[in-house]
Amino acid sequence: MDGVEKRSLSAWFHHLWQDILFPGRASSPEEPWPGKFFLLLFLLAGILLFPAMNFPLFEPDETRYAEIPREMLASNEWVVPLLGGEPYLDKPPLYYWLTMLSFQSFGVGPWQARLVPVLVTLLGLLTAMELGRRITGNRAAFLAGLLLLLSPGYLLMGRLMVLDGLLSGCVTLALLSGFLALKTETLSTRWWLFSSLATGFGLLAKGPIAIVLTAGPLFLGGLIDKRLARPTRWQWLAWLVGATALSLPWYILIGLKQPGFFLYFLWEHHVLRFLEPFDHQRGVFFYLPVLLFGMLPLTCLLWPWLKHLACPEEKQRESRRVETGFLLLAGGWCVLFFSLSGCKLATYILPAFVPLALACGQFLDQSGLTRSRPWQRAGLALFTFLILGHTLALPWYANYRSPLAAEAVVRQWCPDAGQTVRCFPRESNAFAFTLARQDLKHFRSKDFDSFRADLLSRPRTVVLCTHRHALEGLKQLLPEHLTVTHEYRVALPALGPLPVEIEKKVTKWLGETALGLCDVAVIEKKVGGIEKTISLKPPGR
Repeated sequence: MDGVEKRSLSAWFHHLWQDILFPGRASSPEEPWPGKFFLLLFLLAGILLFPAMNFPLFEPDETRYAEIPREMLASNEWVVPLLGGEPYLDKPPLYYWLTMLSFQSFGVGPWQARLVPVLVTLLGLLTAMELGRRITGNRAAFLAGLLLLLSPGYLLMGRLMVLDGLLSGCVTLALLSGFLALKTETLSTRWWLFSSLATGFGLLAKGPIAIVLTAGPLFLGGLIDKRLARPTRWQWLAWLVGATALSLPWYILIGLKQPGFFLYFLWEHHVLRFLEPFDHQRGVFFYLPVLLFGMLPLTCLLWPWLKHLACPEEKQRESRRVETGFLLLAGGWCVLFFSLSGCKLATYILPAFVPLALACGQFLDQSGLTRSRPWQRAGLALFTFLILGHTLALPWYANYRSPLAAEAVVRQWCPDAGQTVRCFPRESNAFAFTLARQDLKHFRSKDFDSFRADLLSRPRTVVLCTHRHALEGLKQLLPEHLTVTHEYRVALPALGPLPVEIEKKVTKWLGETALGLCDVAVIEKKVGGIEKTISLKPPGR
């Protein structure tokens, strides 16, 4: 009886997916990819990505992921990531390697660091569209590319110096090539191998999460849709072997160099991080506004798209094809997984953007909405808004909140590498990167006893206070043998002639101090009395 019920439930689910939700047959787009589509996508993406690349790096993520490859290159270390001169074992090295190559070729600086995510985003978009057109057709893939270009979150998150853009590119290529393998009557070995290798690069980009985001939709797609090829156990094993073989040499090397790596990296950062999160805790609906704003054009199309997906008419039902179901499954799997995990950041769901855009591109191709003048004008207005955001607003905000406003003061108080600099209570990677120093050790609040002993071990220390109450607390906890002789408040400049109440609200929204740096202080031992504290006013920017 149990077996009959299970078979009935399985048959009902197959019927729901194949005959009601996505009954359309798989399409076989054979038309060549028009060069004008490729060129237009390249030019539009380039206009948004390339003009503004040299503004200050954002704290804390961009500065961290620029400083790590800088230190690795300075130490000629290609296996163990380094931060502050110490092993940084949280993430794999592919992103660091690419940035090191950029530094080797063009020098060390903000635009050289940003060149990697910009190129990864651009090449990922074009390659995804090349594979996407084989799934949805030329025009649908091109419309999906335009949707992504007009999505505020896609290029903005993709161009940031975080690992999720690179992971997104690897996962997208693995998913699309994997679906092309499943779409044939018998599994396509060529596309299956390509999917395996793309997943292997994902393992080097951010770790085992690449397998979770890729294997999940591919396995479920073959399980619930009988029109797709269903890989055997041996074919799945070959897929896993291909993915792990590409990344295995680095994992073996770092395991030999850092004996505690596997426990820390695999268990703490890829199991406990999602089951028992230790940071970035958000509610289950955290990604709803991220998707609604991040994919803004798609959000405006959401209601007619949902009506299309639910329409019972035969013509509409036939337009909901096998491809539509898989693309929605792939995008939904990513969003669902991170929504259920305890650790959440907005950039985590970046791999969902391409499959969702391709699915919506199919709808746009069939609906004819893009031929409407109001929709075309709205798209042009949004593209103009994004140009202003990428080339003017983003660089302005980065300069406005940059901790490097205090660079002149820090260089004045640190005339050479012999002057000790400490960070409290968090690191300041912006200054480590700018000063090309990997000895800016930081002490947390709970390590204050060690911090006090460190300050007492030398006559003079420059301290970068990275919390707005850090300097005040530091003064209260310093022993009588130490005193603050110089201090500098990294306050933000006024925003012009605004009413007092409005300026307070804007300041509160934008922030009161620079990102990642609030005060700079010089702490010295008392010699023959108490030194006078000198407070420096922040210079105008």
